[in-house]
Amino acid sequence: MHSREKEPEKEYAIRSSWWRRPLEAMFPDKTFDGQFQNPETEQVFDFDDLVMVDPDPFGFIEKNIVYYPPGDEQELYTIFIPGLGQTKATSSKRSRRYAERLLTGIANLNNASYLKQNPIFTKINPLLDWIDAAIHRLGLSGSPVINNCARLILYAVNHKQVINFSADSHGTILLGRGLRVAKKKFILSHTFFLNFKGRRHWEERWEQLSHQLINVFAFGNGYQAWVKGPKYIMVFITGDLLPATVGIRPENAQKLKRSDIQFIVFEPIFEPRNFEAHNMMYTIELLRQSFIKNNLKVGDFVALYQALSQGTFKLITATEAKAETFPWPKDMEEYTWGTIAN
Repeated sequence: MHSREKEPEKEYAIRSSWWRRPLEAMFPDKTFDGQFQNPETEQVFDFDDLVMVDPDPFGFIEKNIVYYPPGDEQELYTIFIPGLGQTKATSSKRSRRYAERLLTGIANLNNASYLKQNPIFTKINPLLDWIDAAIHRLGLSGSPVINNCARLILYAVNHKQVINFSADSHGTILLGRGLRVAKKKFILSHTFFLNFKGRRHWEERWEQLSHQLINVFAFGNGYQAWVKGPKYIMVFITGDLLPATVGIRPENAQKLKRSDIQFIVFEPIFEPRNFEAHNMMYTIELLRQSFIKNNLKVGDFVALYQALSQGTFKLITATEAKAETFPWPKDMEEYTWGTIAN
């Protein structure tokens, strides 16, 4: 890994809206909600006043924000939205791991946490992230991540540029809602709300353009109402409670005739109700070895989508994953949440 130097504090300056400042004073990590971050340097970039004002925002992201792991050919990068309960330092560490194990570039779009270094109420503070996620899942509250995702999506569609998104857990909810906002704004920017014929036309146009330009790779998805159009890959381990209860599953997609959504569902490798099944770090290792098993270049997501569409992609089995010869990284404990049940 490249050496990381701490950026001067002024580099982290974010121009927050006045109404968010009391929240950010109470929960400092919320300052970085919806802002871009380079996972290598951990430098934060103001979404509005630095990235989107650039004449070529996607070029700015690729040049300044994307972390490419050593050995990567720098052909592809994804905008990644982390799950809940991760400060910007934690999400950067996990994103670097993602980039290095799957050989892809990553730029973080921060999903800020309510966690504090020295909380007054130690038991209540961690629950705030879960409450926030539940509210977002019900569509009852907004988030800077939702609106910023929508703006990136609309820029990509209007300028005919490809954009790749990846998200984990709570991040999938925010991304799913961002896609819905972008679709609605795209349609209404071209026709009136009561023009039903025009809306049908532009909805079809949205589906055509988004299928060409938008790719989504979701871990442990917690959302069901994914808009039609983009190319989706949903990946999780059997036993992960989030996709099993509130996310879209293969049987749902089949009933809805959603051929745009492909699934990678690994066999269970943990005991029932072990939350480690939701840990993206384990899913990444199974996916990495599945690339190798299928003689695909690790990180070739275009070939992966094609293989899934054709039904030819073979997954690592639970037996293979539990074998003594399975190449789990030696530092896996650093990315494990709790005690693993054998």
